[in-house]
Amino acid sequence: MAKRGRHSASNGKDSFIGSQVRESDISYARQPRHAKQPDAYEPEQAKRVDRAIEPEFAKPVLDRASVPSPALARSPESQYYGRGNYGSNATGPNARAVPRRGGTGKRVALVIGFFVIGVIIALSAYALWFSTMLNNALAPSSETLKAVDQQLVAAPVNQPFYMLLLGSDSREGSGTSTSVTEQGDQQRSDVIMLARIDAPNKQVTLVTVPRDTPYTMPDGSVQKINETYNVGGAALTIKAVSEVTGAPISHYANVHISELEAIVDSLGGIEVHVDRQLTVKDALTGETIVLSEGTQTLNGQQAQAFVRARHEYNKKGESQDGSRQSNVRTFTQAVVKKVLDRPVTELPGTILNLAQYVETDLTAADLVSLGVSFAGGGLKMYSCTGPTEGYTAEEYGGIWLCYPNPEGWAELMRQVDAGLEPKSIDYESTQIVPNTV
Repeated sequence: MAKRGRHSASNGKDSFIGSQVRESDISYARQPRHAKQPDAYEPEQAKRVDRAIEPEFAKPVLDRASVPSPALARSPESQYYGRGNYGSNATGPNARAVPRRGGTGKRVALVIGFFVIGVIIALSAYALWFSTMLNNALAPSSETLKAVDQQLVAAPVNQPFYMLLLGSDSREGSGTSTSVTEQGDQQRSDVIMLARIDAPNKQVTLVTVPRDTPYTMPDGSVQKINETYNVGGAALTIKAVSEVTGAPISHYANVHISELEAIVDSLGGIEVHVDRQLTVKDALTGETIVLSEGTQTLNGQQAQAFVRARHEYNKKGESQDGSRQSNVRTFTQAVVKKVLDRPVTELPGTILNLAQYVETDLTAADLVSLGVSFAGGGLKMYSCTGPTEGYTAEEYGGIWLCYPNPEGWAELMRQVDAGLEPKSIDYESTQIVPNTV
């Protein structure tokens, strides 16, 4: 028997508690929600109650949850609503439809889904465009790439690798030698740096290869190592540096010295420390550039003067070329720092902007991956130089050459390979001094 709670009678004057109604008389109240109901709940049928037990006014008690509103609950028709009289199987004049649930949520989910798909498509399109533009800007000529590929070795996965950085001096009138045999077409690499790049540990070590390092050319003649670029391009310079240092070189990059100015200006200048006043004549404009001593922000023209200065380093025991190469390493560190200090979201645009001044075998994916690996601070940079002491080599036409020093190079590279900060090396004790000196 169903037990009911306290309810008010329809006339508002009488009430009953725990009224009993025969289950057969209101069996429809227990029918399943979607069970088919009689054609209609007529008043005559609804009055079928046990009059011996119930008052005459008793009628099936309503489930208030099924009443849509107080107004409907007070209407005469409201008493004929019963459980189950709604949904697809509801019948009668008072049948109600079940409201659909989840429709709004599905629409929101669809909107979000389409939005995510749109973002993915847009990012993919941007990535494709960016990669294409960057690869086109960076790629050397097919002839150059074919030649350097024969000298480069595959970089180990997730391990440090070596990359050769070249600064070629190709501007008219920018040569640094008065010797006709060395002038060529002004395509010597006056900046030669071997970089050990350790992305997992955020460490870079720059090793300057002095341009006066002796090297035996393919024709058997002995020349300064920077002449290899004039004779055989980047490929021959890669081969020469690998032989001198013993390092396997996996990548290379070449920047024309004349484009350093544009690189620095595109970054908004770089901050360096100038250890003394430098006065340098711009080989292109003829203008005299004066740099004061101290830490300062240099624009493009000033930065170019900084990396070309040599004659001011004339104190006893100083190496002019060694001091110049030290400035080049300082310049390189400042550029790297300026790039990596940019927010990660700006790295792609910055890299794409700089790419127009660089020639390299690295792809867009390689550069972005390296940029992200080194972003966020914590970069450690070490720098050093190979043997710089030299002599006037009369036996080779009177050119200035560094003393051959394979033992000194071996000790230096042992420290670099180990990821150590290169210490002072006694090159003098291992250099080979020719008998003609």
